Amino acid sequence: MKHIKNNLVPVSIFVLAVISFRLAGVSGRYLAAEVYTRFARNTLFTLALILPVTCGMGINFAIVVGAISAQMAMVFSVDLRLEGAVALMFVTGASIVLSILFGMMVAALLNRARGREMIVSIMIGQLSSVIYQFIFMVAYGLLIQPRNRDILLDRGIGVRSMVDARNISSVFKGILPFRFDGKTYSLFPLVIILFFSLVLFYIQKTRLGTLARAVGTDGGTAGTLGIAGNRVRSICIVISTIFAAMSQILFVADFGTINVYTGHLGLDTFAAAAILVGGASIKKARMRNCFIGVILFHALFITSPMAGQNLFHNPSVGEYFRSFLAYGVIVTAIIMNLRNERTKVQSI
Repeated sequence: MKHIKNNLVPVSIFVLAVISFRLAGVSGRYLAAEVYTRFARNTLFTLALILPVTCGMGINFAIVVGAISAQMAMVFSVDLRLEGAVALMFVTGASIVLSILFGMMVAALLNRARGREMIVSIMIGQLSSVIYQFIFMVAYGLLIQPRNRDILLDRGIGVRSMVDARNISSVFKGILPFRFDGKTYSLFPLVIILFFSLVLFYIQKTRLGTLARAVGTDGGTAGTLGIAGNRVRSICIVISTIFAAMSQILFVADFGTINVYTGHLGLDTFAAAAILVGGASIKKARMRNCFIGVILFHALFITSPMAGQNLFHNPSVGEYFRSFLAYGVIVTAIIMNLRNERTKVQSI
């Protein structure tokens, strides 16, 4: 009973997911295939949130900046007409470089907003999105002359809203393919997720991980002991941004198309919802919270529109269910986590 009480959020979401699955009337194979696709697309986004939480910065909604870095690198690769493995290596390298650069800028801003990091990270994500959209909507073709003019709008200024990403997706689909439920999938994204999971696990066991926990537990005491808190927080934000960039590459490679202006939007919300559903809080997060949360949240996210449609016999209600779920889960999970923490303090 105590174990269930301590994990009330994931248990509640699991029950809702089972009910939603029954109401949706879909097959288990369909749900498994859809969950696998979303697991491959979104897991690294959720893992990107762990280090900022560990060092006391809460949910880093500025992982949008990492997604923007990857989107920029992928558009550049199409502009340069790169193909195959060369395109993938270019995109990966350019994404990491941009993530480090932008991540350092984000960290500098968040270090000036101690105690308000989550709110400020939301604002940073919104501002970054506007600047990014302005660059590709106005500057590209006007100030930046592309080599591949096919990516421009008919007027010659601004990148098209949808750009073909076959130069990257073809690489992924050709490695470790398998068939399930009549469709072809690839195990390559799982290999990449495993690699970055091991990297994160290793970081948590290193001196950086120890320092991050010290800064997150009590920043004042850590500073007294000579720990450079701002530097530790900056490194954690940079790593978080890199993870988000790698996840966006997986997302676009699976989707096959770069949604230039909106492909990065909402990913921070889904990642935050997933990690909270997995049992994490804004003060403590583990890797298992990510894996459990991604599976539970997206299982519920997939079935809820169909469940709402079948329950109310109205197709439009299903999408409202989906939107309500994404934001409602975050608020509910935070409230339940705060209540659990308050109960623990009172018991002590």
